[in-house]
Amino acid sequence: MASLDELLTALFGTLGPAGSLVILLVIFAVDAALFPALPEVWIVVTYTYRPEPIGTIAWAGLLLAMAVAGDIIGTSLLYAAVHRWVVQRGRMPHWLERSMQKWTSFLLVRDERVILMNRAVPVIPMVGAFIATLGWNYRRSMAYVAAGGLAKYAVLLYVVFVIGLAYDVETARWITLALVAIVVGLSFLASWFRRRRIEASTTSRP
Repeated sequence: MASLDELLTALFGTLGPAGSLVILLVIFAVDAALFPALPEVWIVVTYTYRPEPIGTIAWAGLLLAMAVAGDIIGTSLLYAAVHRWVVQRGRMPHWLERSMQKWTSFLLVRDERVILMNRAVPVIPMVGAFIATLGWNYRRSMAYVAAGGLAKYAVLLYVVFVIGLAYDVETARWITLALVAIVVGLSFLASWFRRRRIEASTTSRP
């Protein structure tokens, strides 16, 4: 563990504050647009390797800004690509569009509010594609993306802050990473159960 800590310390020291923020922005954008990149882990790791000249609250605020910006950028890029190159040109397969509509019809909410629910229980991947395909309001969707991300990661960073007050730096890092792993695992487990229930409801209907 010590060697990994030294490696991360050297990495963040090389990147500097600006480089760390840019990398975090890219990770969140990739997670929103392409594939899961475990942004919860990266925001916690980046927070715990806070540069000395920057205060705790200021650093947390910068990380939250990068997280929200990355989510919006990634979701918007995917939305724009699907809307322009697939939806507007009539290239969206009808079976896929019907599947997306059917999937959201089984959720507690069926409009842009799904984005907020998706923060707690990930039930739809690549949100930007759903926004474009289902014709959700773009501005309202981005507002939900921002609000959901801000709330989720603010709570996460607050928990990390509290743990950091109770333990030394290195111990706090591993405790918070273990906590994040548990949260991510429970989130995906809840998502799996939710999907199974939806699939069961689908097959049971005549």
